[in-house]
Amino acid sequence: MSATTVIRNAPWIVAYDEQTEGHKYIRDGDVALRGDRIIFIGERFDEPADHVVDGTDCLGMPGLLDLHLHGYQVSHGKGFFEDLASKHMWMTQLFEFRWLLQEDDESAVAAMQAAACELLKSGCTTMAELYCSQRLPFEGWLDVLAATGIRTFACPMVNSGHWYTPNGRDHLYAWNEQKGLDDLAGALDLIDAAEEHPSGRLHGMVGAAQVDTCTEELFHRAKQAALDRDIPLQTHAAQSVMEFREMIRRHRKTPIEWLDDIGVLGPKTLIGHAINIDQHPWINHHEHKDLERLSRSGASVIHCPRDFAQWGDMMRSLGSYREAGINMALGTDGYPHDMIEEMRIAGLISKVASGNVDLLRTEDVFEIATLGGARAVGRDDLGRLAPGAKADVVLVDLKHPSMRPLRDPIRSLVYSGVASAVRDVFVNGEQMVGDGEILTMDQGEVLDRLQAGQNRALEKVHEVDWNGRSAEEISPIC
Repeated sequence: MSATTVIRNAPWIVAYDEQTEGHKYIRDGDVALRGDRIIFIGERFDEPADHVVDGTDCLGMPGLLDLHLHGYQVSHGKGFFEDLASKHMWMTQLFEFRWLLQEDDESAVAAMQAAACELLKSGCTTMAELYCSQRLPFEGWLDVLAATGIRTFACPMVNSGHWYTPNGRDHLYAWNEQKGLDDLAGALDLIDAAEEHPSGRLHGMVGAAQVDTCTEELFHRAKQAALDRDIPLQTHAAQSVMEFREMIRRHRKTPIEWLDDIGVLGPKTLIGHAINIDQHPWINHHEHKDLERLSRSGASVIHCPRDFAQWGDMMRSLGSYREAGINMALGTDGYPHDMIEEMRIAGLISKVASGNVDLLRTEDVFEIATLGGARAVGRDDLGRLAPGAKADVVLVDLKHPSMRPLRDPIRSLVYSGVASAVRDVFVNGEQMVGDGEILTMDQGEVLDRLQAGQNRALEKVHEVDWNGRSAEEISPIC
């Protein structure tokens, strides 16, 4: 029989409430895990236990879900991207600067591991790693992901072409449609291998890179592959003004409208970002129907507020999308990979964008980061503490200074808490963080390798920049 672990005497437990299909507090109780499942939540677990974890002064809560990140790549840009702005490409740095720091396999491994460390230490137990490159992931990608300890939806993204700029002004596309179809076959092999991985923590997700870089045929094949496997499909859409304009030019349709018309939207379709939709003030399209299309289709939107705030953009607003009946989830996209910070920024920016303090309440933000993510990937065993659910459990130190004084622990966590308040993290019943430290990796050694990788990438910036500029010329040291 599998070992039984009991988290004993937690003063606050965030448990799933079947009647409301939301969360509720249980006071002064135990959480029992057996194998990869939760078997008990309540006042006292009286059966024998193989391991007992002292939950005194802790909040027990479900693991958070980060359903959109490019851990292998974006972390190289820390200290480089923050103040960049494209002077001649209106309201975006995405097309001019995003690909300047090119990762090699060694640094990609370090970057993914570093992202997983950050996420686990912020109470995240599930991530979707979107490998979106001109090549499929490096050899051993799945084994590296499994070894981090975090539950992962492996999403190797494919495309029919890619965008580039030859002059910092024009936004152009280079196409190779056959390569996209060939890459999809290789990606599906990786996805099938993830589903069969012996770790039990890997799952598959089909990825069509961006709405403007995939043909209708590639989207149809990707959607059918996801349906055949009963797994999610994720793409990027409505992420920039330039993309919106390109889709209007090509199809006379908004990005969301085109995806809807070709049959891509649906209950297991995940849209990364969906910020620059028809009603966004930077767009101000003649009709405002994108929210209705998303809601009617049952598609989920993965919101990454911090990354877009860094570019000066924001969703208008998270509370409004949710009020429209769209299932919302959270992602970090780029660094930092801190889900507590992501919840906080999501809540604050929604208040600013809507001008309404309580359109999106704290419990809504927390639900988006847990149950919203679980609904997006079609799982009723994630994002909740309930008997039968996966044993993905987080303990937060309620004596941590950021959590005190304590009245409502979720409010304190979302709007005042920091990642260092997270004490212990269990994924699939295995402890991955203990006393605030990663147990599956040497985080310092990982970061040393990431530093070396960033240094190599910085040295080569002039080789990939359209104007041959160095990293120092593009992003001077403060």
